[in-house]
Amino acid sequence: MPLPPRRGLIAYLECAGNWRKFHQEVHGRVAAGEQWGTGAVGCAEWWGVSLGHVLEAAGADDAGFNRPMSLEKALDAETLLALGMNGAELPPDHGFPVRGVVPGWSGSNSVKWVTRIVVTREPQWVKTNTTSYVLIGDAWPAERYAPADGQPITELTVKSALALPRPARLPRGIQRLHGYAHSPRGPVRRVEWSVDGGDWRPARIVAPVFPRAWQRFEVEWDAMPGPHALRTRATDAAGNVQPDAAPFNEKGYLLNVPIEFPVMVT
Repeated sequence: MPLPPRRGLIAYLECAGNWRKFHQEVHGRVAAGEQWGTGAVGCAEWWGVSLGHVLEAAGADDAGFNRPMSLEKALDAETLLALGMNGAELPPDHGFPVRGVVPGWSGSNSVKWVTRIVVTREPQWVKTNTTSYVLIGDAWPAERYAPADGQPITELTVKSALALPRPARLPRGIQRLHGYAHSPRGPVRRVEWSVDGGDWRPARIVAPVFPRAWQRFEVEWDAMPGPHALRTRATDAAGNVQPDAAPFNEKGYLLNVPIEFPVMVT
C-alpha cells in the first residue's frame, strides 16, 4: 500500500479552558479547573499525513463516530496525524512519534502520542465527552445531552488578545501594541480595539494571513498618563464576532467576551 501524501499546515491549538480565570472578572464567579489566563494557546507549523487518507486506506465508510470526533471531521483534509512541528521531528512533549492535530476544535481533541484509532458505528461516551470537556450550566441542560453532564465541547470560539502582561505598565506617548486573534472558522478578517470603554477603532492586520493560524495584529495608541483599560474584539470571515456577554459554565470553557487589559501609563 503506498504511503499517504505528506501534508503541511500552519494551525493554532487552544485549550477549551483558555481564559477560564476571567470568569471571575466577567461573572463574579470562579470556574472550576486550572485558572488559565491568555496563555493556553499556541501556533505552529505541522506536517504529517491526513487522518482521512489513513481511514480511507483502512476501509472506513461513512458511519459516524463520536470519540474523539465525528467521521466528517476526521476526514477533513486538514485533520492531521502530525509527525513534525516547526520544521523538525515532533518533540516528545508535543506527542512524538505521532499526534493528532484537529484545527478549530478544542485542544483536547488533538491527542498526543497516538497509539490506536478506532472507527465505530456506535456513539462513544467516555470521560472526555461526558464529564470532563462539557459545558455545564443553565444554558446547556444535561438532559439534552444524555448521558453527558452537559453539551460536549468540539468547536472553539473566535478570540483576540493583546500581548501584554496583566497589569501592564507603559510610558506615556505613542505605543505600538501587538496581539493575536484566531477563529475556528477560517481567517480573522477584522480586529478592533477600544480604550476605557470608548468607541471601537480598527487595528491593523499583520501579514501573513493563514486560515488555520492565529492572526497577528497591532494598534498604535497615544498613551496618556493614568490607569486605562484596553479591549480588543475580532471578527472572522464567516461574520462571527466576539460577543458582549456570554453565559457562565461551571468549568469555565470557551469564554470569549472582549476582556479588559489594565494598563498604567506613567
